[in-house]
Amino acid sequence: MVTGDSRAEITQRLRDIARDLLERGEVDVFIGYEEGSLPLRTTPAFITRPDDVSRLTWGALCENNLATYLPKFEGRVGVVVKGCDVRALVNLIVEKQIARDQVKIVGVPCQGVIDRRKLAGAVGEGPPVRSVEETDGFIIVRGSGFEKTIPVQEMLSPACATCVHPVPVLYDLLAGDEARSRGACPREDAFAEVERFAGRNVEDRFAYFAREIERCIECYACRQACPLCYCPECFVDRQSPKWVGRWRDLSDKMVFHLGRVLHTAGRCADCGACRRACPAGIDLRLLSKQMEKDALEFFGHEPGTDLEAAPVLATYRREDPDDFIL
Repeated sequence: MVTGDSRAEITQRLRDIARDLLERGEVDVFIGYEEGSLPLRTTPAFITRPDDVSRLTWGALCENNLATYLPKFEGRVGVVVKGCDVRALVNLIVEKQIARDQVKIVGVPCQGVIDRRKLAGAVGEGPPVRSVEETDGFIIVRGSGFEKTIPVQEMLSPACATCVHPVPVLYDLLAGDEARSRGACPREDAFAEVERFAGRNVEDRFAYFAREIERCIECYACRQACPLCYCPECFVDRQSPKWVGRWRDLSDKMVFHLGRVLHTAGRCADCGACRRACPAGIDLRLLSKQMEKDALEFFGHEPGTDLEAAPVLATYRREDPDDFIL
């Protein structure tokens, strides 16, 4: 059952907004989603002509965080954002990577996005998927000799289950009815999984992360997909001084992944871009979610919700907690 605006309604609204912004010369490029060349895929669409807005689409497969592309553009940009995406965008504005007056933010009340790995598991091994149709809250997957109908809500990304901002916290235009968005996760439940994991002993927690990180092939796709990893030169690429080796030792992999988690502490919007991009399926979300919980509990800071709030690791106050100092 569809609880919000239909996919067709939002798609048409996005096309109307994009056409209007381009025709009025308010943006030079409009960044949204279009159908991918493979089933289960959409791809970023960069629209510069009003006649091309028919390429735009919307649905549960629109997973990319399009804020990633904003620092790369000069000029005026329109961009489609979900609740988590816009929090990354707010961070980019706060950190002066983009100018607020150069971007038109087009929000979509999000119903959640599909976890493709979860969906692949539900479909199972067999003939390749030939087509995917999204309709009335279901994903219909078709292949040679089979058809499977799967509820969208059962296939959502883990981050969607704990999302407290399904409606973007900042937007210029909203493509949909805010009142009909997917229900927000209650604040008291947002960190339930993290709290359960924290209840395990230290050895178990270390073993879990060691198993995850050991699978890393050091492709750095997670870094490339993250909208907040915009450093001109990453510390792992530096040659002098050299921080991380290329011997594929667990310790070197640990340095990269733990360093990246700390780098995004108090900034990560839990959009899931890193997890989706990883070819090895590594999931460090528990660790980054713990950082989000700590930033909120110790500093009262929620990433990407306030254009006036600097990241916690970029500020200093005399009253900051210092219990960790021996």
